[in-house]
Amino acid sequence: MRNSAPIALLIILLFIPIQARNHPPPCSTSCGVIHNIGYPFRLKGDPPHCGDPDYELYCDNHNRTILNFHAGLYYVNNISYAQRLIRLVDINLAAGNCGLPYRSLGLAEVAGDGRYYRQYFSPHATFVRCSKEINSMGSSMVPCLNGNTSRVYLNYTNYMLYVSDITSYCDIIAMVLSDHKVDQFPSSYEEIQRTLQLGFDMRWAVECRDCRADGGYCQFPTQESSRFHCSKEDDYATQLRNAILFLAYVFVIGLILFCRYILAPLVIFAFLLYKCFSSRNRIPR
Repeated sequence: MRNSAPIALLIILLFIPIQARNHPPPCSTSCGVIHNIGYPFRLKGDPPHCGDPDYELYCDNHNRTILNFHAGLYYVNNISYAQRLIRLVDINLAAGNCGLPYRSLGLAEVAGDGRYYRQYFSPHATFVRCSKEINSMGSSMVPCLNGNTSRVYLNYTNYMLYVSDITSYCDIIAMVLSDHKVDQFPSSYEEIQRTLQLGFDMRWAVECRDCRADGGYCQFPTQESSRFHCSKEDDYATQLRNAILFLAYVFVIGLILFCRYILAPLVIFAFLLYKCFSSRNRIPR
């Protein structure tokens, strides 16, 4: 019994590292105004078990949290884990300076990413360069981008603009995702500029990313919902097979009912009618 204590201590010392590996300590880091950065996010340089590499952020020299998304750089203004929302603002537009965003970003790029998603009808601020002056858009002219032979306007819409949506003597040079209050739709350049300073929200869905990586795609019941259904190609094959079987079943049942209640009475009626006329023809005159 005297040797049992050292043996028990040795077992405990061996067990602790195993438990530590199986249950790593929770990660919670911070950078500037963004506190408690946790799963799925992680800061660059965090221990490997912290967060998900696809949701990595980094802290710049000015203690600002930054997300690199599709080669664009965005300040992280807020993270809501309850709503799964991250609020971003383009680093070139955060201070309200006149100019283009660090990189153009539209809904199409977010939709094709898989890690994040936005509503289909999302506000966009679109920088449009025109070879002619457009009087109706004079208030949204970007003063620092005008040239001798061209004018640049900032067009704010509740949807993504395409080249086909604008006049032939204008080109889209950049666009930015945005959010605005329902009762405050910006129209002038100054109003749009202030709106862009507030940034925009993106909703993340790790499970949706995994679904797409597995060959499926996400279906959200509502634009605001964080719940989704993962649909795959074999789901459609199964649904198609079930639909064909159902139609075949309905056809067979319909055919049986038709024969029983429509065709059979008609055959009996025709037979009786035939017998009636046959009997008349056999009556002697």
